[in-house]
Amino acid sequence: MKKRFAVVLISSIFLSMSGCGYAANNKDSEAGKTMINLNNMQDWCIGRYTFKLPKEAKIIDETINYDTFKIESKTKATREDFNNSIIEVEKKYNTKEDFIKDKTSIETQGNIVTKIIWGHSTFANGRLPVEVYAFVYDQSLRTLFKITGSYSKKNEDKSINGIKYLVKNLRARDNNKIPTEQGVCLKNGFIKDNGKDYKFTKQRVGFNFANAPSVVITAETEAIYKAEDNLLVRTEKNLQKSPNYITTKNQTKDLRKGEKTVNQSSPLSGLELVTQVPMEGGTGIIATWEHAGTVNSALDPFVSMTVDTARTENYVRTSSISNNHGLQIYEAILNSLKKF
Repeated sequence: MKKRFAVVLISSIFLSMSGCGYAANNKDSEAGKTMINLNNMQDWCIGRYTFKLPKEAKIIDETINYDTFKIESKTKATREDFNNSIIEVEKKYNTKEDFIKDKTSIETQGNIVTKIIWGHSTFANGRLPVEVYAFVYDQSLRTLFKITGSYSKKNEDKSINGIKYLVKNLRARDNNKIPTEQGVCLKNGFIKDNGKDYKFTKQRVGFNFANAPSVVITAETEAIYKAEDNLLVRTEKNLQKSPNYITTKNQTKDLRKGEKTVNQSSPLSGLELVTQVPMEGGTGIIATWEHAGTVNSALDPFVSMTVDTARTENYVRTSSISNNHGLQIYEAILNSLKKF
């Protein structure tokens, strides 16, 4: 996760070099740019943090691992989808090679319907992990969650307790509705969790803009289990590993670099790195801020925010917005970032 800034930086440089070069001081590159409305914002949350985004931002992807379990969600789901998901797994483990080690009955608590299945291999002999599947269907918002994981023999009790806790405490949520109790936000859902017990959790969510295709916003959070190099040290180390290190350093310019406390009403300390990168006809920026978090603390996880205006995908070669406007978006997000 935390190598991402350097990778994006190097990619931006060499994609831009395939064009006609760039003009770092080209004033005309500011003309005709898209303006994203910062007076019309939406609430969002990831992990234990909430922040605001322009309403024009649309989610493009999310990955989440909670206590070693991967969670996926489907909206506008039906009870039939829930039933079919169970049938699919049971069929997979109804062979000579694989079998269902254990399963719960379908349980209903209010609007929530759940089931857990543990699958194993006949030939495992304790060497292969047990596969875990769980399904949570929240009928109130017609949202289906599929949870997957695995465990070795030594972690059996911990995994069983973990999946039962997750299934019991996971529920659906409208993405713009911020929870009022402690827990972990994820796309379309929320896990009630007071944070008393540390659980390794790792999330990443991205957003883009239909009217500004070079702009991507990425939020990441992780309940860390060990200390790592900070943003500035880590980025420099990762860049030095690249055979294109010298070219990257020569083609980019650090606009901001150092300590930065955000959201003065609910302060979070961290580090930022804002880098200007070349694009055809001008430049873009990659602006990242991160809070390091506390080791083995569920209540103070690592969090980072990146506004990348130089994303060159789908034949995009020129920044959709000005660098100044990119910084305005970056600051607006950071000034809204806080724990909930």
